[in-house]
Amino acid sequence: MLISKYHKIIVVEGKDSIDFLQGQISTDVSKQEIAQIDRSAICNLKGRVIASFLCKKISNDQFNLITHQSVVKKLMDTLKKYAVFSKVSINEGDDDVGDYVDDEAWKNSIIDNFDPEIYSENSEKYTPQELGYDKNGRIDYKKGCFTGQEIIARMHYRSPGNFSIARVEVDDPNKSFDQVFTVNDKKVGNIIEYVNGKYLVSGKTKNFDSLKDNIENTGIQSIELN
Repeated sequence: MLISKYHKIIVVEGKDSIDFLQGQISTDVSKQEIAQIDRSAICNLKGRVIASFLCKKISNDQFNLITHQSVVKKLMDTLKKYAVFSKVSINEGDDDVGDYVDDEAWKNSIIDNFDPEIYSENSEKYTPQELGYDKNGRIDYKKGCFTGQEIIARMHYRSPGNFSIARVEVDDPNKSFDQVFTVNDKKVGNIIEYVNGKYLVSGKTKNFDSLKDNIENTGIQSIELN
């Protein structure tokens, strides 16, 4: 799992760490081994993703959450809001997150692995399904309750496959789409990552299927769904 220089560490520490995180984040920390790193997320009560992060188990009493620097404060504030009745401390950790790659390699990894990251500008904008988190392991539907879980599970079981993310490569690497990916003036979806003519786009599956069937004369080299 690649990390960029824009990542920071949040340390969750205390004897209630496992129980506390189990009730808040989207993966099952009770199953993690020491030094294991899982991709995870935290959502609001409406089931929209506040932040994405890597969750590393240091010990039974400590977990390090590695997240993008733009959502550090928001993630810490969210955790602290729910931590008032738990014996845990939540603090920003050492700036040194270890070996990291440059920005281009990091974004390429996000796109190639269909694993979008949450930044401040898209925090609380998307559901996990719209980000493909229901398909890449960031959501554990068997772990029990966590914040937003009821809405997230309802969407998962009632409307499976409604949303997808797509990796799209265009002929012109300098073409600008702003925040919306359009083809022939028709919206396909929202851009959630971009680097050198490669895009990760969130949208309705039917829009991507239609585009794949009519890809000629669109300026698109390839399109692949998660």
